[in-house]
This record gives sequence, structure tokens and C-alpha cells, in this order.
Amino acid sequence: MKDKLDIGCGRTKDPQFTGIDIHGWPGVDIVWDLEKFPWPIEDNTFSYIKAIHVVEHINDQVGFFREIHRVAANNAIVHLETPHFSSRDSWADPTHVRHMSLFFTDQMTGNGYLVDATGEFELVGRRVNFGPLLGSLRARLISKFIGYEKWERSAFRMPARNIYIDLKVIK
Repeated sequence: MKDKLDIGCGRTKDPQFTGIDIHGWPGVDIVWDLEKFPWPIEDNTFSYIKAIHVVEHINDQVGFFREIHRVAANNAIVHLETPHFSSRDSWADPTHVRHMSLFFTDQMTGNGYLVDATGEFELVGRRVNFGPLLGSLRARLISKFIGYEKWERSAFRMPARNIYIDLKVIK
């Protein structure tokens, strides 16, 4: 087993990763329902975990992040990508059960109330993508001048596309 995990790897799994997915497509290493706990993976296995457009499909967020914490090694990096709740993409897919804020992982960090249930994570970084063309300029201006928290209060006026969050596992 490789030391990098691709959660919900789909049909295009990078060969440098161990891939887990509910579908048994070619290249998937572990066919598993991500909401069935525990996952068939040993504790402390991975130094890097990515979940690209997966978390919005998960009903049990606490169980999902508890499993990520369990299978990750201490100081492992967890990279998450998901549509922002203001994105049309968040609402257009009927299999999305959650619509995520840029701050959805905050309660799993520091003194957050979910740390005891999920395990502790440390925020490494987060950013918003507003799409092509002027999107990156818009993101830089918002983060510098008004801040993401203030922007997010009225995000539907200036919708984002995706959010990217990097966490470090603390054990």
C-alpha cells in the first residue's frame, strides 16, 4: 500500500496513490462505502490524503473525518476540494448532501467542539477559487481587503466556485 490516499479516487486515480471509492472502477484499490465505518485500512497508514469533490457527498461528516484522522499518520497533510456553497456546482448535483463554507473544518481544529469526536486537525491553509479569467484577481482582492469571513456573509452576490483546504493531522 502506498503512503498517499486518494479518497473517492474515481476512474482517474494517480498511480502514486492508494485509491478508495464506492465504485470498483479499474485502478481503484479499495472498493468501499465511505460512510461505512471503520474503513478497511490500518491506523496511521498515510502521510498525505486527498479528497477531491468528495466531502459534499458525505452525510456523516464527523465519522468521515474521524476515519481520515485514524488512517492518517501524525502530521499527515489532508487536502480537500469542494464546491463553495455559493457555487452553482454545489446545488446542481443531486448527489450533493452538503453545501460547504470555507470555514467548515474550523470546529475540528484547536478548541473546536468537534475535536473530541473527529480527532484534531490544524489548519495549514484555505483559499477560494472564483473561476477563470478574473477569478484569481477577485480572490486576492477579497482576501486582502475585506477578508473571506466578511465576503462569505454575502457570498451569493459574488459567488465562488471551489474551496481548497489543507489540514495537518495532530495526534
